[in-house]
Amino acid sequence: MAFSAWVDPAHLVTPKSAEREIARVLASGGMVTDVPNYDDRAIEKYLAPLRSERAEVLMLGSSRMTPMPASAFPGKRFFNAAVQGALFDDLVGVYGLYDAAGRRPNRVVLNVDPWTESWDGDIAGWGALADERATVLRRAGIPVSPLRERLALTASKWRTLATPEYFRLSVFSFRHYGARGVVWRVADHAQNADRTLLPDGTIVWKETTPERAVVAAHGYATHGLDERFHHLEHRAPGRADAIDKFVRYLNDEGVNVTVLLVPFPPEVYDAALRLPGRTIADVERDLRASATRAGALVLGSYDPRVAGVTMGDFFDEDHLRPEALARLVAR
Repeated sequence: MAFSAWVDPAHLVTPKSAEREIARVLASGGMVTDVPNYDDRAIEKYLAPLRSERAEVLMLGSSRMTPMPASAFPGKRFFNAAVQGALFDDLVGVYGLYDAAGRRPNRVVLNVDPWTESWDGDIAGWGALADERATVLRRAGIPVSPLRERLALTASKWRTLATPEYFRLSVFSFRHYGARGVVWRVADHAQNADRTLLPDGTIVWKETTPERAVVAAHGYATHGLDERFHHLEHRAPGRADAIDKFVRYLNDEGVNVTVLLVPFPPEVYDAALRLPGRTIADVERDLRASATRAGALVLGSYDPRVAGVTMGDFFDEDHLRPEALARLVAR
């Protein structure tokens, strides 16, 4: 456990000095690469106050939205604040960084994945945004217990740190990258050795081939979808209508909301429909109804055929290329 805490490849307990410096570079107009292992919630927390201009369009979502380009919103000041593995608490916490008079965006594009409300396997994610999350939940009328949840957050981090899986990850990181792990770098162009983070928050993905995307999607669909696709009916106590309340709160503050449903590759979508229990089609139907009731515009679809995308539009088993994402919001 001490070794895992020393190496800490996922930056669970590491001081956030690197994230603060990354935010400073981005705010000055620079680009950075080799950032996937850093705490992107902390980067957002440090970056938001450095942005002197108000966002006209704020993108909230998971890594499935990080390639969304500013060109999808021509003539608008766009901030892509999507973070890896985002769940509902992350969306709320990131929005809290902008939830003040003179900082609220004109429009929020809210990416809701099928598991955004149901999956709670990574409670440690929103730690850097705990205060902002609690504030927005209260304002939206969603039950919150900050002290109890902070204790659960801390316990979750240390439980993860104590697992054999995290120890193996730490050993791998130490062997390949040393005690410092993967070190972020200032990038000189937008397609570098690894995914490159742009000043507006958009991530330029490492280039890949359509053939690799097909292989990734086929393997994902045939060897078992991960746990996030299971138990989609699950909701934490008091969270049955959380998306509705959040959207209504945004509308009450004068923010227009677009709920964006990002499709999956055809083979992955079909495999998800065959799972028992509540399916992603059920989730989409209910989301459309609740978002419309709350006053949000709904774009896209989890179904690639409805969304008008093909396998050639994907980087891998669930991430769309930027031009395909841009088409979704242009409809």
